[in-house]
Formats: sequence, structure tokens, C-alpha cells
Amino acid sequence: MITFNTCQLSFKAKLIDVHAHVGKHENVTYTKDMLDVFVKQPLPNNDTVEMMIVSDTDTFKGLVNEYDGNKKALQSFNNDKSYAFLASCSPKNGNVQNIQKLMNEFQGNFVGLKFHPNDNNLPVSDPKYEPYFEFANRNKIPCMFHTQVPVDNANGGILFRLPDGSLDMSKLDQFSDPEAIYSVAKKYKDAPFVMAHMGGGWNESHDRAIDVLVESVKKGDANLYADISWVDIDAQNSAKDHIVKAIKKLKGIGETDWTHGDQSFRLMFGTDAPIARFKTDSARADYVKFVDDIKNAIRNDSDLAKNAEKIIEDLFYNNAKKLFFSIKSVTEAAQNSASKSGGKTGKIVAGIIGAIGIIGGGMYLSNKKNSAESKL
Repeated sequence: MITFNTCQLSFKAKLIDVHAHVGKHENVTYTKDMLDVFVKQPLPNNDTVEMMIVSDTDTFKGLVNEYDGNKKALQSFNNDKSYAFLASCSPKNGNVQNIQKLMNEFQGNFVGLKFHPNDNNLPVSDPKYEPYFEFANRNKIPCMFHTQVPVDNANGGILFRLPDGSLDMSKLDQFSDPEAIYSVAKKYKDAPFVMAHMGGGWNESHDRAIDVLVESVKKGDANLYADISWVDIDAQNSAKDHIVKAIKKLKGIGETDWTHGDQSFRLMFGTDAPIARFKTDSARADYVKFVDDIKNAIRNDSDLAKNAEKIIEDLFYNNAKKLFFSIKSVTEAAQNSASKSGGKTGKIVAGIIGAIGIIGGGMYLSNKKNSAESKL
């Protein structure tokens, strides 16, 4: 184990937080000003949140029309270039045409789709999702999913197992289990599917998501990613074991038969702000602690220390920039959407290119929580 004197380190960084919200959740209404506390000024550790990717909870819960809900959420940000959006989808009572209209009308603002199968009360395998997935697959649009693994809280919060020690697959959460997301992702390989919370829960839940992610890479049968919102957030020793484990496995470290190169680009920083602790008076301090604990865990790992700063930059910024803010992929999506809807491709593409900004030399579109906390 390599140990650094972290008091002497002051590596300030640019961050893209891929997981943030507005809307109602558990009798609290989350608004832009609750996110501005993170993005409007440098954090206490001098890091800068240069972009947050936001989704609207009311819309993916099906409380409002998909087009109207997403549009209202977008317009509440008054064209603030520090934010981009995932178009919240409600397949149970919505229509993919709402999403197509939204993305055509507000080019440069929506960089992906967001699904919450549990809150929408619709298993991810339901045929109602298919038009959305087909649209995403055709246009290579990233899709983010709430994920969570059901655990046996009566038996120490571990996965449900049969007497022989194997997983009890009858307990599989058809809504948001990583395996359920993986099963669907195999059918739509051109659409990146992002497993938010990397399995949710803690310990074995994250291990399960890591196993699914690595299996998809080895088999090459899906295009899976994950964000680390809530992952190891309450680790007592700040080691962030599952985040470090995921990075190492995706790099092939410790995998004797690994032939897939560095796949750690599939892991991205996210927080779920301003949910739970990220809405309190200590939100900025809690945010910084989560960030700094992750950085220090990477720096202190003997396998990662040599390239720690590059790994940190990728995890917190580059990986999200490449996935969500790729000029090529978004331009292709605009062209495909325009041709399908009979719009003028040149005008739409020009609008996208005009919406591209430069931050720090990088181009992007302008556009173990505790058990009492509920993730989104």
C-alpha cells in the first residue's frame, strides 16, 4: 500500500457530475438553486463542477407529460450553460414521439435519456420500452437507468442466496437489477446503457454490478457503463473499495486472461445531487468529502498510484465528456432524427455546432448511502 501525505496535495480538478435532479422526491421539491451551490463557485477543495447532467423526477415517475415535463425543467434553468439534461422517459404512460419532438426542438440541451423502472413501476423488460430503446439505438443515444440489487436485509444486507451458496435468481429485480439492464442492453448494442449507482445498495450489490459490467466487456455483447453515485459513500475507512475495484477490473488489472485493453472509460462520476445529504447545510462539504475520498483511494492504491492523476481526470471528467458530449455522435443523432421527422438537417446540425462551447481546452455541448436514504 502506497500512502501519500494528502495534506500536501492540492490537485484541483474539473468535474462533470453525470447524475443530478430537479423535481419532487419524497415530499421535497428539488430546484436549480439547490444545484447552483455546487456549480457556481469553486468547491472548498478548489475543484470546479463545470457541468451537471440533470433529469426531472416528475417526468420519469409519469406524473407529467414527457414533452411538457422535460421542457418545463429545461426552461427553469434559463439557458444556463453549466447544465445539460437527460430526457426523462415514462414508458408506462408515455410515447417516444414526445422524446423525439423534445430532442428535435431543443437540440444541444438533451444529451441522453433517463429511465427509472422502479419509480415508473414498469419492469425494464416490458415491451413499452422498446420504441424508446430503438430510437436510442438508431441514434446511439446514451440511456441512463436507476439500478438497485435486492438484498436480504434480515440476513445482514447480503444478496439472496440458495443453500448451495449460489444466487437465488428468483429474487432478481426485473425493474432495475444490473442483470435485467444487461439483458436488455444485449438487444440494443449501439446505445450506451449506463447503470446508475453501479448496482445501488452496498457491498455485494456493487460487486454484482461490477461482475455484470466486466462480463459485458469480455463477451462484447452489450455497451454498458456505470456511474458511481452513492457507491461506497459511507465507507468508514474512506477506501472506496468498490470504485477502486471497478477501475482495476476494467483495466484488466488482476485479470490473467484480459485482452480488452483499458475499459475504465465505462465508469463516471455522479452524485445524485441534491438528493438526501446533498440538500443539507453541509452539502458542499459532503460533496467535497466524497470527491476527495475517491481521489485519495486511487492515489493510495499500489496498482493505480503511478497513473493516479490521469485516472482521476478520466473518472471525474473525460469519460463523461466523451460519452455525453461527443460532437460526432450528437451530430449523427441530429441528422438521423431530422431525416426521420422530415426536418432540415443542415439547420439542426448548424444549431448543434453553434451550441458547442470550449471549457479548459475540451469541447462539449453547451447544453453505501444509509438505508433510510432513497436514491434516484
